[in-house]
Amino acid sequence: MSAPVGSRALRALAPWWEVVLLGVLTVGAYGLVMYSFGVLIGPIREATGWPIGGLSLAYTVSSLLGGLAAPFTGWLLDRFGPRPVIVGSLVLGSGGLLAAASAPSLPLFVLAWGTGGGIVSAGLYYSVSMAVTARLFVEKRLRAFAILTFIGGLASVVFFPIAGLLVEQLSWRTALRVLVALMAIHCLPAALLVRRGRSAAGGRVAFWSGMGEALRLPEARWMIGMFALAGLSVSAVQVHQVPAMTAGGISLAAATTIASVKGLLSLPGRAGTEAVVRRAGVPVALGAAYAAMAAGTLTLAFGGIGAALAFMTVTGLAFGTISPLQGLFAANVYGERRLGTLMGVQTFLVSLAGAGGPVVLGIAVDATGGYRAGIIASALLAGAALLMLVTRPRAEPQPAADDSDDPSSGLSGAPTSSSFASK
Repeated sequence: MSAPVGSRALRALAPWWEVVLLGVLTVGAYGLVMYSFGVLIGPIREATGWPIGGLSLAYTVSSLLGGLAAPFTGWLLDRFGPRPVIVGSLVLGSGGLLAAASAPSLPLFVLAWGTGGGIVSAGLYYSVSMAVTARLFVEKRLRAFAILTFIGGLASVVFFPIAGLLVEQLSWRTALRVLVALMAIHCLPAALLVRRGRSAAGGRVAFWSGMGEALRLPEARWMIGMFALAGLSVSAVQVHQVPAMTAGGISLAAATTIASVKGLLSLPGRAGTEAVVRRAGVPVALGAAYAAMAAGTLTLAFGGIGAALAFMTVTGLAFGTISPLQGLFAANVYGERRLGTLMGVQTFLVSLAGAGGPVVLGIAVDATGGYRAGIIASALLAGAALLMLVTRPRAEPQPAADDSDDPSSGLSGAPTSSSFASK
């Protein structure tokens, strides 16, 4: 008699247990700070009268502070390993978000959410979990990234409906406190059990000496600009997709359901990343994802249930591939030794450029009384990222890494992007 499907799946995932825990951590971190904020913003405005632009500023501050702190948390990861980073970020970030739940005024809410969300994004987002995963599975990196981002893709699927249910049944302040507890439940297993992932250089990794390496290669500078444009577009849409749909005449329950299904549709894209990369390479796959994001986002500008369903389907299928593909792209460019620090520097620079997306879109809503202009601008930004990808500088061809199992890996030696340029 064959073993049940569930038990076979568990045995298949057993060698990857650290990646699984990091994926669950990702669900909690992104689920609260990114996805739940988009559900909370409407009820907070209704309960307090605080403007959408001001509330969006809280998300922008968290993105900026997270970016500023990311190089430091990446350095801590390189030197001490994941536990101090994950535990410290969870404790301090949860404290800030709980303070936001009790904030009596908009400035205090912005300060508390910005601080708590910034700490969570600096220490619990993909800039940390991907760096740990890349070191844990050097020879199986493509498969490991697929597992990490597939599980992480459940963040919207899990937190959108939960956040929507909580704000309908409870006050937004109580709902936020419950969501912080749920984030902690998701993050604690990785915080306690994942210990490996420190740089091979260990204590010899110096913080300041590695800060300029992210900008040394022309292809790295171009890549960071491309990621910044894509991040500007994606963050604005992620934060405002639910209120944009409700402004188009869709109920909050329907909008959160559509957003949740959109997250669910990202899972096939994440699951298929490995096969697509082996066949077409990272640049082709990433370009297709950017193009789909631009086209799908544009449909949201028309309002109504049909446009929302088109947005859900097109961007949902594309969104799941962007995180793993950008992570693989960056890992190949930077190399392994200071991967945590360099991905932190990249996160800092991309956050500086992209954090303005939600607040600018929010201000546009307050100024125009609708979401159409801001949504169209977000679609154009995704198209600009595609243009940068197509016109990126190519590195001179170099010998490929000896890694027949994982064609995306090129980190065992000097940093190179030649494997991308040739595919």
